[in-house]
Amino acid sequence: MQTKNSKVWWIGLLALAALGGGGWAWFHFRAANGNGTTTFKTAALERGDVVQTVTANGALGAVQTVAVGSEVSGKIVALFADYNSAVTNGQVLAQLDASTYERQVEQSEAELASAQASLKLAEANFKRAEELKALELVSQADYDQSEASLAQARASLQVKEAGLNKARVDLEKTTIYSPMDGVVISRAVDVGQTVAASLNAPTLFTLAQDLQAMRIEAQISEADVGGVAEGQTVTFAVDAYPTLTFTGQVNQVRYEPVTNQGVVNYVAIVDVDNADLKLRPGMTANASVVTAKRENVLRLPNAALRFRPPDGVAVAPPPRAEEPEGAPGGSARQEREHAGDAAHKRVYLLDDKGGLRMQPVKLGISDGTWTELVDSALAEGDLVATGTLSAAEKESAKAGSSSPFMPRPPGPPPGR
Repeated sequence: MQTKNSKVWWIGLLALAALGGGGWAWFHFRAANGNGTTTFKTAALERGDVVQTVTANGALGAVQTVAVGSEVSGKIVALFADYNSAVTNGQVLAQLDASTYERQVEQSEAELASAQASLKLAEANFKRAEELKALELVSQADYDQSEASLAQARASLQVKEAGLNKARVDLEKTTIYSPMDGVVISRAVDVGQTVAASLNAPTLFTLAQDLQAMRIEAQISEADVGGVAEGQTVTFAVDAYPTLTFTGQVNQVRYEPVTNQGVVNYVAIVDVDNADLKLRPGMTANASVVTAKRENVLRLPNAALRFRPPDGVAVAPPPRAEEPEGAPGGSARQEREHAGDAAHKRVYLLDDKGGLRMQPVKLGISDGTWTELVDSALAEGDLVATGTLSAAEKESAKAGSSSPFMPRPPGPPPGR
């Protein structure tokens, strides 16, 4: 008997708890939703700047970079420049062992002297042949032979002169000179190392023109390149200075496509002032190209353009004078059917009763967060719907209630 009473007692307790929970949920729902109406998130229209940008990335580099190599082979016997050395046009950078080329010059000089002697002999023989020819004491064949020998001697002399000049040029090339004013950013050899010049000249140094002026080769996607033009301002950041923002200017947009894994990009050359030498070649720049800018304009949060009323929410049409031809009004379902139509850009305003009113708008540029309003009937401070409050957000908004059984009277919609 006692067991049966205990069961009855437990059943009654559970029923009472269920009734209490249901009552709490009903009162809480009314408190959070304003007598069962949907509560909307809102944002106020404001004035400010809208900057439309195109993102890109690329590597920083000098305006001009030159690889200094060697046209002749030999061992490095001296270096006169190192990393970060400032050099001038014509300055000696390195010296190769010149002994082999000095011997070649000596050999060529001796061969030239021999050719000169041969020419002198050929000239004497030809002169003698001319005198004998006048006295008809030499045959025509012998005369022709002396004339040909003279021509061959003269040609041989020219060959030896050219060989001597080449040997002297090779000797001069054992001294490596700087081809421009700049900075050494790379040195690829050490003293004692042998360089071998064959089909390609081995690189000894890499020089960069004055690093106070640099450039970025920014990769612009094919979807964005249409808005990028010469003269536009570019802002960018590098990982070495995360708190600093640098500026540049678009100098050139190349027509050559660069395809990487099926993605087509175009290179934009961005000129950068680096007077403080903080930027270095090879740094990765995360850039934004300013393609359009509007200052102190009425702007709309983009969330308002993405918002569509839930099913069952009545939407009032815009005033008749502002309603474009064919603009739908009425249910939320009809509103969503026209949401993708570019000719029907619209937002939803909250009326005094917490309901929605559709308002057509004409849009300008966008920065991804804000969009410019053009020729709009809206004014600064007007509230537009950007979403609906979730159950958790409603719970948080009504967290000040002292008791679930003491509901607070509904207030005005948020943001009003």
